[in-house]
Amino acid sequence: MKYSETPDITLKMIIDSGFLKPDTKIYASIDENITGIINSNGAIEIIINGEKIVFPFPSGAARVFAKTSVNGWKFWKIRYNNDLIELAEFKKIYLKK
Repeated sequence: MKYSETPDITLKMIIDSGFLKPDTKIYASIDENITGIINSNGAIEIIINGEKIVFPFPSGAARVFAKTSVNGWKFWKIRYNNDLIELAEFKKIYLKK
């Protein structure tokens, strides 16, 4: 049996709606020095050991650093008006549109 993730809302959907822009920098909640970029396809790009790795979903990108299953929508944050806001907040905004 093969496991497959099928998210209800994707970062691509939020980008396409205009609530997020491609190339937005994201920060790990466990350490603000761990960063990535949300690309135009809604994937998360992270440089690890000098190599760019692309993760299609926030949780996959978060697991690399948390070393366990974690909610990537809560793990990753975006700097907005000098505050770090969870990706989950942008998901909520998208759902209210």
